[in-house]
Amino acid sequence: MKLNDIHDIIVKEFPLKRQEKWDNSGIFYKTGSNPEITGILFCLDLSKETIKYALNNGINLIVSHHPLGLKDQKTNKYDQELSKMLKTSKMNFASYHTNVDNSPTGINYYIAKEMGLHQIKVIPNTSIVTGKLGFSYRAKVFANTLRVQFDLERILYTSDDLVRNVAFCAGAGFEILKENQNKLNGVDLWVTGDIKWHQWEYAKNHEINVMDVGHDLENTFLELLTKLITANIKLIKVQSFPNKQGIKIVI
Repeated sequence: MKLNDIHDIIVKEFPLKRQEKWDNSGIFYKTGSNPEITGILFCLDLSKETIKYALNNGINLIVSHHPLGLKDQKTNKYDQELSKMLKTSKMNFASYHTNVDNSPTGINYYIAKEMGLHQIKVIPNTSIVTGKLGFSYRAKVFANTLRVQFDLERILYTSDDLVRNVAFCAGAGFEILKENQNKLNGVDLWVTGDIKWHQWEYAKNHEINVMDVGHDLENTFLELLTKLITANIKLIKVQSFPNKQGIKIVI
């Protein structure tokens, strides 16, 4: 299977026109005009470890969720090292970021489906997805279900109130939820990640139940893209390399 064919399958489901202006989704580096792909490694972030893993497992295409560099900033030193490593090892590399986040069948929709939510809706022009649980649960119970379902390392939340109507915006999505707060009437819980202190304060002052699941929930990108590729391409090696934040919890 050729690289351009794999790219076409992905952008047909998650069009690049949906990416944010600052994003850098698409094919970042390829070893020829349209190289033959021996295998695909899906990951959240490109790293030296993911490149080494791909090389050791006969894989010549890495697909990450987060891109190298953004259109509104210069590539940092570590990204430059990774770019050099890609070229030296002749490793193809592509990223699909906010085009997946902002698609109706993207990460948040996938999470809602996997959690068994009903009446799933996509908030227009956002990456937010809302849905309804079959029964009301305490936030702690819902958090534990999320943790087990998606292998999360830590979850924080503001209140152990009963929740049934949930809004998902994986990644650092608090400001997106806040900007669309008027569209979230009836939602009991906002689920996102990487919440800052002033955002916790805003949630507390406005009596909003918020759940911070870190960035690890975005590892669902691996599952989502793996299912898309294996449904369309046969006889190609597809593997995943989950990226963990590695935060140590002291008790």
